[in-house]
Amino acid sequence: MIKLALGFLILVAQITTTHATTTDDYDAVLARYIEKTGPGVAVIVTQNGKTLYKSARGLANIELQVPLNTDSIFRLGSITKQFTGAAIMMLAEQGKLSLDDNIHKYVPDFPTEGNEVTIKHLLTHTSGIANYTEDENIWKNELQTPTTIDKMLERFAKHPMALKTGEANRYSNTGYVLLGKIIEVASKKSYPEFIEQDIFAKLGMTNSHYGGHKIIPNRASGYSASKNGYVNANYVDMMWPHAAGSLLSTVDDMDTWYSALRNGKLISKDSYQQMISPTPLNDGSFAQYGFGLGLFKLNKYDAIGHGGGIHGFVTNAFYLPEKDLYVAVLNNFDSGNPGDIARMLAAVALELPVPKFTEVKLSKDALTPMMGEYKLPSGDIRKIFMEEGKVYSVRGEGDKWLILPMSDNSFFYERSLSYFTIDKNDKGEQVMNFYSGLSTEPQPAIKQ
Repeated sequence: MIKLALGFLILVAQITTTHATTTDDYDAVLARYIEKTGPGVAVIVTQNGKTLYKSARGLANIELQVPLNTDSIFRLGSITKQFTGAAIMMLAEQGKLSLDDNIHKYVPDFPTEGNEVTIKHLLTHTSGIANYTEDENIWKNELQTPTTIDKMLERFAKHPMALKTGEANRYSNTGYVLLGKIIEVASKKSYPEFIEQDIFAKLGMTNSHYGGHKIIPNRASGYSASKNGYVNANYVDMMWPHAAGSLLSTVDDMDTWYSALRNGKLISKDSYQQMISPTPLNDGSFAQYGFGLGLFKLNKYDAIGHGGGIHGFVTNAFYLPEKDLYVAVLNNFDSGNPGDIARMLAAVALELPVPKFTEVKLSKDALTPMMGEYKLPSGDIRKIFMEEGKVYSVRGEGDKWLILPMSDNSFFYERSLSYFTIDKNDKGEQVMNFYSGLSTEPQPAIKQ
């Protein structure tokens, strides 16, 4: 694939510029994704204990035309899970529980169908316990209803196990609500009390909260998309997300949080290492997930982080150990894309070579030879085709996506970090090289 690699390098050289990073470079990332007249983001980028960039763009409240600022408070969604994981590690260090404890020690009536489910299985999403947010009736009809944790667990107990314990990493919000109950039993405090007293207060996270009915100054309103534009997000009683997604915070508090977590200010560094280690599965393979934290690659760097999504909000935050770089993006629009924004901010900070994703015009004659079906190693087909003068991509039976040319042999997906190049390999085969999330290693597909 030498020609393909060379083609990629030429592409990057053509569409990136090397220069000293400025605030304008970060601002341009926010401007690409966020309109000033709609919901938006607050972001922070820190490195080696210093803030490289902190900003906000968009509105905290559209009706009142109140702009977001860097002190705006957002729901975190599933970023909550890393707080829950740390709370479990705190209790383990205090001798109040063990990661190897069977969950029936704390929730004796919760069915596991003969599987030996431990606290660690819940933390790593390897318990096999079903995910309650996949229950359409709960999602559509019950989330607005006030409840208690015990009533929720009675409801969740009706779901059959999804897998055998340890068989796979299968995301389960139910598992994290169970962890919330275990924290309450072991600590003799409610989950909100433990998080707010033992974590937020201890670390000085004065703008972080457990969600509920209380008035929270500077809290951003949450929005969803509709055919007619933005609408207020549907209400959800915050007991339902509980230890899986109920917390709120600011970008400054998020930076305080992750600095404390990795530097031994809350739990030992050994406990932190457990939280960020891959999880062994029954077949000997490893899931790239720890305790409320996922493990992934960002360009050539190892990254640790998590995203979140809850009615009206999506979030993303990660840490690059090799560069001591932390990025957090909080978005008050649940169709937003904080993951790509966070990656692009990291790319600016690290001066990574990134396409500018600027559309160029190509003639039909230039486009036609690249159209067709491309087969991935998995056997899936990614098809690219023209329709009414525009170019689209479809993988398998999935959605049709508009793609835009950015050179004579490359295309990008609008407001996305996904793009591909098309060239010929040494065998003369036409190859689509697909890059996702600033990856350096493409996913090749051969034209059929």
